[in-house]
Amino acid sequence: MKAGVIVLLLGVAVMMAGVAARADGWATTYSLTNGSVGVSNSQANSCWTPVAVLWKFSTVTNAQLAVHRESQGSSFVLSQFDASNTASVVWVPEAAYPFSFGDTLLLISSFSNGQVQVIRKAN
Repeated sequence: MKAGVIVLLLGVAVMMAGVAARADGWATTYSLTNGSVGVSNSQANSCWTPVAVLWKFSTVTNAQLAVHRESQGSSFVLSQFDASNTASVVWVPEAAYPFSFGDTLLLISSFSNGQVQVIRKAN
């Protein structure tokens, strides 16, 4: 009986640790099939901030990459750069850009054969 209670408590502790770790941030991977990916905040009363964006291409390539913020009908360029002779690129924002309800993080790539991963944290 005592061993069963200990196992149950350990299971609850592991589950709570997982919930706490997940609350800090999350990552989602998207296909670059169309050359652009839009990540929108569709939850009212919530806000998140991109921590990093990782591009992974199927082959070594040269690509033009851009990160935009679309908010209230306006588009803002957060970053725009060229990637040369590489299969992966990482963008880490220089500032915290909070995305509230209705805001969209738009990721654009001139090379569309690959994936992009967005790592976000809740505000």
